Amino acid sequence: MSERILTVGGNTATRLVTEFERKVVGNEFYVSSVNGDDTHNGRSPAKAVATIAACLDLMTANQDDVMYLMPGHAETISAAAGLALDVAGVSIIGIGAGSLQPTITFDTIISADMDVDAANVTVDGVHFRANFADITAAIDVNADDFTLRNCRFSAVATNMNALIWVQDALATASDRITIENCRAQLVDASNTHFVNFSGTPDGCIVRNNVLIGDWGTMCIGGAGVVTNIVITDNIINNIASDNDACINIEATATGIVMRNLCCGGAAQANGVTATACAIAENYYGVVSEDLSAIIEPAVT
Repeated sequence: MSERILTVGGNTATRLVTEFERKVVGNEFYVSSVNGDDTHNGRSPAKAVATIAACLDLMTANQDDVMYLMPGHAETISAAAGLALDVAGVSIIGIGAGSLQPTITFDTIISADMDVDAANVTVDGVHFRANFADITAAIDVNADDFTLRNCRFSAVATNMNALIWVQDALATASDRITIENCRAQLVDASNTHFVNFSGTPDGCIVRNNVLIGDWGTMCIGGAGVVTNIVITDNIINNIASDNDACINIEATATGIVMRNLCCGGAAQANGVTATACAIAENYYGVVSEDLSAIIEPAVT
């Protein structure tokens, strides 16, 4: 992993670049709620459109088109399927750090969500915020090969939250979800999951994330029989006192769960459950104890 300096419309930002990123070969578009207009063609910062939805209408499926969200861009999602990512093979990349990082805020109704309805979509460098209580599932993934990278997740206030931030689809309709290099700070006690695997997707990856919150069911996992899942190198602090609430994979689900550093409010030996997966070098520690974390599950 390395860093790259991006310059877009006179604005510069540093962002992480992984080995999975590739040279853009499609068209590039620009979105700005600050000075954009949906009547523009979106092909330059000076001609930016104002919304993601308007930009998607300009993009062509499966030719590697890229949408840049300009520094300070902000949108709200206030309805079920309030934003549908329905053009296959596109990337949405936020430019700007800190308070200038582009934001998408969910509000108004518990069913407010962003639907991923086309395959091979990437969202990179966006700050997602909850501004309503107990949003059911904020990002609903209904297609294969969705990537969520370098994103931030937060709540506008402590009583605003998404019960689930990322929800897979039923059956195998959302294979190969990848969530990497993201950061979450979500402390509402009503939360249930950061990512909920309730279907049967294959090949999902959750890695290199820093996840701090209160998830009463589990931070990563679910009741779905996932296959070939990879959960590695995450730092998780789940302040909930529920057992096995950091990583909890269904008993017959398969994959790799390795090198995760976990802590929380549950007693020792209650951080990671992945019975049928390959497991190595996961640690769990109790936050309230002045003791180092220990291997979890225990070595026998």
